[in-house]
Amino acid sequence: MDIRYNVKSSDFIAPCESAIRQHRSRLDAGDTVEIHLAAEESGYAGCIEIEIRETDTAMFGTDWTGSDSSRFPARIKAAATALFNCRCFGRYAIEHRDSLLTIRIA
Repeated sequence: MDIRYNVKSSDFIAPCESAIRQHRSRLDAGDTVEIHLAAEESGYAGCIEIEIRETDTAMFGTDWTGSDSSRFPARIKAAATALFNCRCFGRYAIEHRDSLLTIRIA
């Protein structure tokens, strides 16, 4: 399923972009980047593979099987948006559990 990038502001995008920029060489080398998100609610847990396409500025691909795209995990959507904003293209696995987000090449 394709999901739209965030078009509205999100509290999760800035910390994701910061971590990606700070640890870009580690991410490119195949290491996992961890992002601790401050949030009152823990959000949806799970691991989703995404594909950031250089030529698609509106949407990213996912292996998510939900039927309602509005229910896609906000923290994972923010991480995908941050990857696109940082010009990181390709397939990534993004996992979220208890306000800890991890990103790695899939």
